[in-house]
Amino acid sequence: MVPVRIQQVLFIKLFKIRMKLLERLLFSYKYGRGFLKFRFRESETILPHKTYLNSSKKIILLTLFSSITLSITSCGSSKPRVVTTKKEAARMEGRTMKSPATGNDSRVKPRKPDEEETEDNEVKPYARSTDLIDEVVENAMDYKGVRYRYGGTTRKGMDCSGLIGVAFEEAGKTIPRTSRALYAQADNIRLDEVRKGDFLFFATGKNKRQVNHVALITRVTPAEIEFIHSTTSRGVITSTLNEAYWLNAFLRAGRID
Repeated sequence: MVPVRIQQVLFIKLFKIRMKLLERLLFSYKYGRGFLKFRFRESETILPHKTYLNSSKKIILLTLFSSITLSITSCGSSKPRVVTTKKEAARMEGRTMKSPATGNDSRVKPRKPDEEETEDNEVKPYARSTDLIDEVVENAMDYKGVRYRYGGTTRKGMDCSGLIGVAFEEAGKTIPRTSRALYAQADNIRLDEVRKGDFLFFATGKNKRQVNHVALITRVTPAEIEFIHSTTSRGVITSTLNEAYWLNAFLRAGRID
């Protein structure tokens, strides 16, 4: 679309050209008519001069009318567009506009009033936590790197449920000692409802339906679920459900309030 300022400049130039053309036509009509009368009188020749003069008048009037018409249409193109429907208003608001500062295209999108109030203040469900859970996760992360030991609950070695039990105990809360007992007591929750401090239960043995491993969720994002656990091969480490091995061994998620 041509900017309004450029349209105005072009209109002024075109208008000046039309006025000069009109002045020449009027000049030709005024003096040309006297010249024709003089020539007709001198030669006493009968010529259809009236027809010629009438044609000249028609040409001048037609030119004047076209100039006025073009002037009106040119002025009208610089007026702002009137939006009459909701659909047209939405289309006008969503069109691409060029930023005067950077010159880059930026898509202007209408924003709902409710979004301005809730978007910044609303805490996503997976990001919710408590002081107790924060302390539990911090305690568990403090044991990262400790080697695996079946039934262990110290820095000399610990198993998966021992790690989680010690982390909760140091925060002042007692939970079941074994992974099976935790599995039985924890409330079943969907994977898209988990948050920091929840449990993930796995079946890594031959029986793919029997739980034998538990982990503590340390962080949840839209892209991944991170957890800390004690593995037989690497001891206390952090992993994510994006890893194929743990995703295939996953049974369900649980929570103990």
